[in-house]
Amino acid sequence: MGGCEYPTSRFTGLSDIISQSRQRRIRIIFLAATTIGAIVFGLYLVVIIGIGLVAARYQKTEADFWVAGRRFGLGVLVMANMAAVMHGGAILSGIAFAGQFGGVAILPYISFVGGAAIIFYLFAKKLRQSGGFTIPDYMGDRFDSRGLRAWSAIVVAVSSIIYLIAQLRGMAFILETLLGFDFMTSLALGTVIFVAYVAMGGLLAVVWTNIAQFIFMWVGLLILVPYVYDAVGGWSSVLQQVEAVAPGWTSPTGTQWSGWYMVSWYLIWLVAYSTRLELVTKMYAARDDRIARASVPIAIGLVMIFLLYGNFYLGAAARVVVWDQLASPDQAFPVLVTLLLSPALAAIALTGIASAAMSTTDSLLLMSGSAIAHDLVRRCHDEPNGIQREEKDYLRISRISIVAVGAIAFVCAIPDLALILRIVSYAIAIVGAAFFFPLLVGMTSRRVSREAALASSIGGTLITCVWIFGALTNTSWAGIVHPGIVGLATSGLLMLAVTLFTPPVADEAINKYFGEAK
Repeated sequence: MGGCEYPTSRFTGLSDIISQSRQRRIRIIFLAATTIGAIVFGLYLVVIIGIGLVAARYQKTEADFWVAGRRFGLGVLVMANMAAVMHGGAILSGIAFAGQFGGVAILPYISFVGGAAIIFYLFAKKLRQSGGFTIPDYMGDRFDSRGLRAWSAIVVAVSSIIYLIAQLRGMAFILETLLGFDFMTSLALGTVIFVAYVAMGGLLAVVWTNIAQFIFMWVGLLILVPYVYDAVGGWSSVLQQVEAVAPGWTSPTGTQWSGWYMVSWYLIWLVAYSTRLELVTKMYAARDDRIARASVPIAIGLVMIFLLYGNFYLGAAARVVVWDQLASPDQAFPVLVTLLLSPALAAIALTGIASAAMSTTDSLLLMSGSAIAHDLVRRCHDEPNGIQREEKDYLRISRISIVAVGAIAFVCAIPDLALILRIVSYAIAIVGAAFFFPLLVGMTSRRVSREAALASSIGGTLITCVWIFGALTNTSWAGIVHPGIVGLATSGLLMLAVTLFTPPVADEAINKYFGEAK
């Protein structure tokens, strides 16, 4: 699992000259890059914080804060969706995951296409037309249940925090290399930056910073192309080299996976991309349902192109060139950049990936804040009890919630629990078990009942959490299949069984999703 699994003596080509002189060069470049990195990153922060301050001037209501007034067009929404999906974890740990386990297994293109198709054909139009703000809005309205709304808000908040842990750790790894800070200082700085501009500007700030981050990210990745090509050659060359140092890397199951675990990984990503909160929630912010639907396949198609280079090729290159230099696989990209690029270019590349980490983290902060302020406080507590507050009060609660979630995620990100992408997959498993069948069946059938949705969401989530605990404690039975598969199966079975014995939700509650009953 560690960076010394394959000794330097087994490397071929460029990797044969990895030596003490190369390590000294890394240290020299690193010292120079930290000064330039501080300048580049400082300029980047001025842009991001400036967007947050400008966006804050437009936050008058909850609709402004959570869904940016529902005014985003196709181009803006596509770039925002791409930036949210192509996050720091997708790059940092995608490269680490590919480098460690093998490239083929981490390219579940069929899953991406399937997930996008589900959102396109089944979810996007109805969510946009429903007029809600959040997934808990859907769960509470569709199944006419305050309890299900509250439960869903808790799941969103908890899963977002788990996801945030991965993003904050990724950001910290980048800032370590970019600015020369230690891990704790980098982690604290990254958390403060995220919380500041999200709390100020809401979704409007998130989307426009996502667009800026999208540009920074692509510049950072494209700078690296000629240098990596010069180091390891093209596709054929790098695949030959990586297979030599890590036998089995180019096989379908990679170096360590079983066939069944690979299948379960593909299923997890199918569920992930059909219930991806950053994608699904942005459907509410589209100008109309046509734009909501069209944005999804375009964004996912471009993400698939990105993964072929940003994970597969760079993961193979990292395995060949820098693997024995790493304290953690998640450091593969920063070390590769530091080794191959000049200090100035390294600073730009690392700032680009830091911006990628921000592009998902801000969405997660916003969603977890909305789960607390909008769903729990306003919809579950205040409105049922006849409590009336001004919009500015809910905006204040929203900002306090975002700060609180950021603080919790910061504390939980301190220990080194697992690969970043593994943490992400656990958050995805929880979200999938909680929402996949209530969304899928709830959007396609009037028959499903409130009780079935409750049993499916709660039962699937609890079983997933038990399996995750088993995986984290290295229990043998938990390694047979990914936790998300077990939770998803439980959720589906409970949805079917309970629906057979309970009445459907009243027509008055579901007409907004199906139209008037005939």
